[in-house]
Amino acid sequence: MIKAQFKTISFYHKNTMKKKINNLFKKIIIILNLIFIFAFYISSVNAAVPVFVDTKDISDETEQPGQLVFNNDGTKMFLTGYGVKKVFEYALSTAYDVSTASITTNYSVSAKETALNAVAFNPDGTKMFVTGSASDKIHQYSLSTGFDLSSTVTFVKSSDSITEEEGNPEVILFNDDGTKIYITGRVSDAVHEYDLGSAYDVGSLTLVTSFSMSSETNITEGMSFNDDGTKLFMNDLQFDKVFQYSLSTPYSFESTVTLEGSFSIADQESHSQYVAFNNDGTKMYIVGNNGDDITEYSLSCAFHVLTTSCSSSSSSSSTSDPTTDSDVVGSLKASTKLSKNVITHSINSISNRLNFIKNNRSNEDLSNQKIDLNFGNPILTSMYNASSVSKKLNQSPLKNNLPEGWSMWNEGTISLSKILDDSTKKDILSNNLTIGFDKKINGNEIEGFAFQVGYSDIDVGKDGTGSESINYNFSIYRTNPLENNNYIDTIFGIGLITNDLTRIDGTNILSANRNDKQLFGSFNLNKPIKQNKFTFTPSAKIDFGYTFLESFREQGTNALKFSSQEIETGIVSLGLKFDGLTNFNNSKIKPFGSLEYGYDFTEISTAKLNYISDTGTTYSYDQDDNLNHVLTSKLGFNYSFKDKLNIFSNYKRTQRSSSNHTDSIDLSLNFKSKRETEYAMSLGGSKDLSAGFNVAKNINGFDLKFDVNQSFEDTADKNVLVNLSTKF
Repeated sequence: MIKAQFKTISFYHKNTMKKKINNLFKKIIIILNLIFIFAFYISSVNAAVPVFVDTKDISDETEQPGQLVFNNDGTKMFLTGYGVKKVFEYALSTAYDVSTASITTNYSVSAKETALNAVAFNPDGTKMFVTGSASDKIHQYSLSTGFDLSSTVTFVKSSDSITEEEGNPEVILFNDDGTKIYITGRVSDAVHEYDLGSAYDVGSLTLVTSFSMSSETNITEGMSFNDDGTKLFMNDLQFDKVFQYSLSTPYSFESTVTLEGSFSIADQESHSQYVAFNNDGTKMYIVGNNGDDITEYSLSCAFHVLTTSCSSSSSSSSTSDPTTDSDVVGSLKASTKLSKNVITHSINSISNRLNFIKNNRSNEDLSNQKIDLNFGNPILTSMYNASSVSKKLNQSPLKNNLPEGWSMWNEGTISLSKILDDSTKKDILSNNLTIGFDKKINGNEIEGFAFQVGYSDIDVGKDGTGSESINYNFSIYRTNPLENNNYIDTIFGIGLITNDLTRIDGTNILSANRNDKQLFGSFNLNKPIKQNKFTFTPSAKIDFGYTFLESFREQGTNALKFSSQEIETGIVSLGLKFDGLTNFNNSKIKPFGSLEYGYDFTEISTAKLNYISDTGTTYSYDQDDNLNHVLTSKLGFNYSFKDKLNIFSNYKRTQRSSSNHTDSIDLSLNFKSKRETEYAMSLGGSKDLSAGFNVAKNINGFDLKFDVNQSFEDTADKNVLVNLSTKF
């Protein structure tokens, strides 16, 4: 009994210990699981590992599928078939969801390529490009309807052979504006960058550089860029990895290309062929030969396949309305203002020339020079009137060799426009030079032409947003004398503006280039009236202009695409000008001035833009820059004493509203001593005045010139120039 009881007790203790041990193990497992789950949660928050979503079987259509591309909104996808030599078109009921894809049509390219690998389109889908390992050429087609293979597809041309660089091309990619094309393939394991003669035209290929990836990849297959060309993704057939690279300069393999890491896709695909992304980089697609399918992944960080924390520099799908951004709106307004300023200056410079002709119509030689440019200080144009420098310019070989009856003239200006009509200040600094030639015909009629070049610097806000622009204009003009001393002046011109644009968005720096084209003209009816020593000229004028702003894309994080824009301008004005001449023994003074009222009937211009990462959402901003009433006034004088002293002064103000105006001032003095040494001083500019001092003397046939220029800005450079020259 006692023994039996002891056994029972022993058994009881053994069973209890076993339960305690089991419970302990359970608790340990639970704790470990909790730790693992927590760690996984933390890593998932901070990591950008692609997550497998779904697989789309395409084996019914083709074996050995090739490059995958989407249309702009992700409702269509296109895929090449190697053996069948066809491009397949699919419809997606849900954008960028390959599981919803259904085939709609296909197009055979067997006439040009019998081993099809790659396909690409231009932005509107009206051009298609294919290549493969049989021809080693890029073949270009046109589509009557964009991204529609069921429409009329026509072969256009083929490129030269690229066999020397790549004998088995696998991918076709373009940069953001279609001026570069990129090819990669299995033979070279490199990316080959080519320049195109024209955007999205393979008729002319010029190799820029080749970037080898053989140290990372063994059989290079697919390739894709992120939305701004600062990242490159490459997949390899043997290693089944997606490699991520960074480019220091967007879309340039001449810049620094750095391998950031790789992501394995071996669990889903053992023969990966191609890699692609949706528009905002939150989905990645792998095309593979193992099962002939498309594998879809989701990315927690846009265009980021590495197991590292999301970087602030990574692209994001920002959906904030850009038309509420003061820098974006400020840039739009400044561009509109610049286009108007260029037209206004072009018309005004020729109008000034025509006024000079009328005031000096009895002269046989109507050449005149109004400025001497100091290239040591590009911000300021020092203006001299009736100086020896001006006279020497008028005695240039160009002038002396003009055809009989022709006269030469030029004019330069500097102005600073300030726009304070909203919370963002905009400064527009402009320098312009006009050179013209004209002659008398049929008695008093004058006809001629003029060339203009100008530089403008626009600052928007305080963070660095702005642009630098260069404009080129060509104009023809004519003045016809009518009865009773009336005149009608006619001006027509064309122009081009090249722009380098910069926008600062937080820590992001975005850049772009844009070209603007212009047409402009003016009709002016005026009648000079002489009263004693003064001449008064009332006038009625209409100025008109048309500017076409080309579409452009920014490069950088959260980049924007701006659609093309049309700006139509027009002003009807009434004015009164006066000038006079008073002689005092050996001196004379010429006062001048003008007052002009204009009515601005400029049409509202609408700017349309969207994020490059979100092509489905378009934003609009109406630029109602019509301020209706414009008042321009000018007052100045020119004083001269014999041939020794000349003083010129001019002040001009253009008032468009109480807070929107342009001011400019010019003051110069020229003095020649008894020893024929010439001294000149000048003051000019608008917001930031600058002073100049000049000494010139002829010594034994040599012209010695000493120039000093000083801006009143504390941080401005000082410019000193010594020049010794002679004429042979």
